[in-house]
Amino acid sequence: MRLQDQLDALKAECLAKTPPKLTLVRRRAVEGLAASGLAARAMHAGDQIPAFQLRDGYGRMFSLHEALRCGPIVLLFYRGWWCPYCNVDLRAIEAVSHDIRSFGASLVIVSQQTSDNSVETQRRNRLSFASLVDVGGRVAHAFGLRWKVSDELRAVEEDYGMDLAAFNGDPSWTLTMPARYVVAPAGMIEYADISVDYTQRGDPSELIPVLAHLAAHLPLVGLI
Repeated sequence: MRLQDQLDALKAECLAKTPPKLTLVRRRAVEGLAASGLAARAMHAGDQIPAFQLRDGYGRMFSLHEALRCGPIVLLFYRGWWCPYCNVDLRAIEAVSHDIRSFGASLVIVSQQTSDNSVETQRRNRLSFASLVDVGGRVAHAFGLRWKVSDELRAVEEDYGMDLAAFNGDPSWTLTMPARYVVAPAGMIEYADISVDYTQRGDPSELIPVLAHLAAHLPLVGLI
């Protein structure tokens, strides 16, 4: 089953259980985000990726510069383990992680949530790749993916028990748009998929031809 089919089924299930007021406000937030043009201004294919270093949930340091010396990187931004759509997405990526690595690529995911919640993401979804902690959304901001939750959405989410500040360890109530990037060893983005609507995601199969193309044109990466 394609990822979007799984997400559509999840959306139907969630809508049946979610109070109409919360559904309405969430939809308005997605529409407002789309109208803002933030996704169009974010980093896309052809852009040079900003260098960064982040720690994973266990405190281990990840350096983009060092990782790119070994080959391409598949980089995913996600909202947090509290988002069921992100969990389905991450499990779908895990299902093709062997194929991704077969092209000499590494795989890493990034969220604004706390270290403990990043570890929980890996545990819940049985992930074989690191979940990096983007404190305050600094890296997400550099990619153009970070946005401020509206007062309306925050109030409704809090009314129904969502405490984003606690999940992220940050009082700013900001979120990261889910996104996937394939980054070539030279640091240029070869592929980008940004989800303004968090219930819509590109299929992981789209990553494979991009990685195959890079492998064909960069056969010696990681061997010297």
